[in-house]
Amino acid sequence: QLRRQARERREYLQRRAREQQQQRQRERRESLRRALDENRLLPTELRHEALALQKELEFDFQAPGETGDSHDDEYRWAGLEPPKVMVTTSRDPSSRLRLFAKVGVARFGRGRAELGALVAACRAAGVTDLLLLHETRGRPDGLTVSHLPHGPTAHFTLSGAVLRQEVGGLGGAPLAAPHLLLLRLDSTLGKRVGTILKHLFPVPRPDSRRVVTFANEDDVILVRNHVYRRRGRTVELEEVGPRFQLRPYLIRLGTLEQGDTADVEWRWHPYTATAPKRRLLSAT
Repeated sequence: QLRRQARERREYLQRRAREQQQQRQRERRESLRRALDENRLLPTELRHEALALQKELEFDFQAPGETGDSHDDEYRWAGLEPPKVMVTTSRDPSSRLRLFAKVGVARFGRGRAELGALVAACRAAGVTDLLLLHETRGRPDGLTVSHLPHGPTAHFTLSGAVLRQEVGGLGGAPLAAPHLLLLRLDSTLGKRVGTILKHLFPVPRPDSRRVVTFANEDDVILVRNHVYRRRGRTVELEEVGPRFQLRPYLIRLGTLEQGDTADVEWRWHPYTATAPKRRLLSAT
């Protein structure tokens, strides 16, 4: 079992590296094509391989509807089957964190289980995503989303948590798969974070009346849960909770138990001079 997991991990990393190399090559060919079409000087970094790239342009063909973007193999077939999400907490959780973890999916009592044993049990059970909630003095303040079996693992700070019971509304938790709204997550990083979040939910039925919104405001993702009803020509919208904010600060290519040994895909650097001016999740 361990040998098979190691082999699958190596194969995944090799496919990802090959896709990234092909993407870089496509970008160089596209840069050369633009320079030739606009009749301007070639970029300095392309001059030593311009002739070879020009020969590749003669055979460069992109099928209709193909974007040429590199895809993460872990999410390539997502959506064909409903995701199987497991939620757990840090050790000895408070009653408030237990209530916050009741989100209508399977929950796992952490107990004394180590991360390695926890991830191995999730893999054996066919779990696609493991969510780990953290708290400080009874206040939920962290969320880790680890996609199985190979990653990625995204770390978020969590703030402003309001429980479903505190929001009020319908009383019972809606169980229907929700429609998703991803607002202003249009940068490269924003799309990556949106992909990680949206694949936690199954494909909804057309008549589902539940909506989950991930709205980016100044690199803080506002998470809201609503249900709607049609009354004649009007639509009534009601918030059912829970309500909270997420801010990503780290994305690793491995799974949760690998920790610092996994490669870092992206890390937030808040202490640089330009950090207050940057908008990472939105292209505008």
